Amino acid sequence: MGPDKDELPVGTLGELIGFSVQMQRVYSAIHKVSPYPYAVLIRGERGTGKASAARSIHSLSQRRNKPFISLDCSTLAPTLFEPELFGYAKGAFAGASQTKWGLLALAGEGTLFMGEIAELPLKVQARLLRTLEAGVFNPIGSPSDLPFKARIIAASCRDLQSQVKAGTFREDLYLRLNVMQIDLPPVRERKNDIPLLVDSFIDKYRDSESEIEFSLAAMSYLLAYDWPGNVRELEDAVRHAISAACGPIVGVEDLNLVEGFGFQLLFGG
Repeated sequence: MGPDKDELPVGTLGELIGFSVQMQRVYSAIHKVSPYPYAVLIRGERGTGKASAARSIHSLSQRRNKPFISLDCSTLAPTLFEPELFGYAKGAFAGASQTKWGLLALAGEGTLFMGEIAELPLKVQARLLRTLEAGVFNPIGSPSDLPFKARIIAASCRDLQSQVKAGTFREDLYLRLNVMQIDLPPVRERKNDIPLLVDSFIDKYRDSESEIEFSLAAMSYLLAYDWPGNVRELEDAVRHAISAACGPIVGVEDLNLVEGFGFQLLFGG
């Protein structure tokens, strides 16, 4: 007698892809945390899909019809965090010619996803903590409080506990954000998902009229490579290979990867 239909492994959840045990744990964790209003901390190396996991949490929550606002903290200069997050009133500083709503306001009653939150300056960490504790915030130069009702989902490729010990991340904010935690596995720990990921990227990037297939040698190469850039690097590699291939079969020569472990293992380099 086979397994019950509800017990069959799930291959995708939103933008997340994989049948592996590691991904089944991720899917289960996402389903568990989604119904609650509490903060979630997503940990994982760069390129593992932390933003995709956050979008899945939002889409499964009661906030699914509310805004999903995303900020990659690694892309901002330190001086831009406060105006970007909190907004500012007209005339608050030189150049503030009109009122600007910050991401805290734009999130409304939805979800605010803050990727790579370890990059947040300590001063802004303090302001964010006060917002989470009080449920209100002040745009720069405004005398009035605005309510903050959004759910926070934070993510980091760094170990925030180590950042706390180093004094670069506030422990009280860490505890506020780490109410629920999800760990995303790197691709090298779930290589049996690579063929499924490749098929998904082929469907995404191939010409609708064409059939594309990776040769056995090319797929073996992908399975041997350790993917330090994780899913993001694999997607880029598949997209490049499809554009480089001269026909429907993608060969090793069409791949644009560093000649490292995988190349040596397969071809004796």
